[in-house]
Amino acid sequence: MINKINPKNLNIENLKSWVFDLDNTLYPWRLNLFSQVDEKMALYISNMFDISHQEAKKKQKHFFQKYGTTLRGLMSEHDILPYDYLNFVHDIDFTILNVDETLNDALKKLPGDQFIYTNASTEYAHNVLDRIGLSGHFKDIFDIHDADFLPKPDIRSYHKMVDKFAIDPQQSIMVEDIAGNLNPAAEIGMTTVWVPTDTQWSDRGHREKNIHHIATDLPQWLKGVTEGLEA
Repeated sequence: MINKINPKNLNIENLKSWVFDLDNTLYPWRLNLFSQVDEKMALYISNMFDISHQEAKKKQKHFFQKYGTTLRGLMSEHDILPYDYLNFVHDIDFTILNVDETLNDALKKLPGDQFIYTNASTEYAHNVLDRIGLSGHFKDIFDIHDADFLPKPDIRSYHKMVDKFAIDPQQSIMVEDIAGNLNPAAEIGMTTVWVPTDTQWSDRGHREKNIHHIATDLPQWLKGVTEGLEA
């Protein structure tokens, strides 16, 4: 069995495009940035339905499991408009993020174009990228608005992403912390890299055949990839 963790196993000669998830992928999950968003989601639901925090968390979990995001569930079942919701849940403290020089140096050495594919908004993505020292680095961002609010892992969103970036899936690689979000990527022909975390949702939807590479430490894994290029 191939050791999927070894970056030397990645054949990048045919790769023209790198598509990166944002949250818990381009910064360490241990910083718990998304936990702030998670709490704001619960608060939004609590206020909207006038229910307790505990009841709101149950509703939020239901939406996430059924629809992929809390927002999609609220839109599907309660016809909410997404804009006020996104502004509310993304109003968080980004100062806990910091620059990872190993990651950033490796990203700058990678060949090909690099993109962001996120279930969040572009404004939120820019706030994150500013804090981690990658503002202006990525060629383009595909956000939840571009997806017409169809979140990962809805395969329709992946086709929209491919069209927006004008990339060939057969020559592209996707890096993501939620295993299930890599299934559609693999199905349309992309090479996949899973960044596992200790969060309860990281292995959600895990299908071994769709995980081509595993990066338990993404900065070091990418450093290994770029060292291979320089050899």
